This record gives sequence, C-alpha cells and structure tokens, in this order.
Amino acid sequence: MLKFPTLGAAFAVAALAAAPAHAQVKIRLGAETQVLDHVNTPSTTTWLTDQWRPSVVGMLGFYVLPVLSIDAELAEAFRVNPPAGQSSRIGTTFRLGATFEPPLLPFYVRAAIPLHLEPGDFFASMRAAIGTVFGPPVAKLYLELAADFPLGGGGHSFFDQQTFSLGAGLQLNL
Repeated sequence: MLKFPTLGAAFAVAALAAAPAHAQVKIRLGAETQVLDHVNTPSTTTWLTDQWRPSVVGMLGFYVLPVLSIDAELAEAFRVNPPAGQSSRIGTTFRLGATFEPPLLPFYVRAAIPLHLEPGDFFASMRAAIGTVFGPPVAKLYLELAADFPLGGGGHSFFDQQTFSLGAGLQLNL
C-alpha cells in the first residue's frame, strides 16, 4: 500500500531543499574593548580608563534564514596597561551564537555562548548584544554593544561578574 507523507514532513523537506538557495555567508573582522567590568565578590569595578582591554575579533556567520544567522566568533584579548606582575594577554575566547536581523529596522540582536579557552581555566559565559550595520550591501561597518555574564567554570559562579564591551569593524556579506 502506498502511503502519502504528512503535510508537516512535506514542509520540512521543502524547507531543507530551499535553505541552501537563500543562504549567505558573512565574514566579520573588527576590534572591541571592555568598557566596564564589575566583579561581585569582592566588589570591584574596572572602567575603560582604569585598564584598557582590547580584543581582536573575527567571525564567520551562515544565514539559515534571511533574518537569522548562526555565527562562530574567535576573539583574542589583552591588556594594554597590565598591573605589575601580570601578563598582558587575557586569552582566547570562542563564541558560538545566533544573530537576528529584523527587516526594515536599523539594528540587530545577537546571543552567544562565549567559551574562554586559554590561558587559565576554561569557563562559559552568555553574551547578549545589540548593534547596527551601515554602508554598501557587500562591505558594511558594524557597531555593537555587548554584555557578558559568566555561567560557570574556572572559579566563576553564575552571574558573579558583568562585563560590557563596545566593538566595531568591517562585515562582508557574501
């Protein structure tokens, strides 16, 4: 006996077949710096003017829908003016996330899970960001404000630190 697929299965197959035709890739190269870093215990706050902590960032994103991309970002952070006896290198972080770019609005929102890889202990965080892109369709400038909160690992407990960063760079849409 011949069985017909359900309507849901037909839509799933159609969506999977159509996805590669609408997919785009974005490549992002830029820099960011921590503007504010607050540690709860003991209560300390470090501002941009106290200690400059820039990062070089690179991201590769794949659009799964015209308004939604899955992103992988790599960042290398360091201190420009480290305290005596400390290394200038903060370390490497890998961020896996998603970006939602609502149509007709001049901003995007991004969520990611940053994983601090090295040096020091491994720990995971969560990142929420809002940003904007402007310029010609293929090569755009981006500006992003991000907030990071630890989830755990490496001596961190849930939300024991809050870090706010500002980033900018070039985004290529291919």
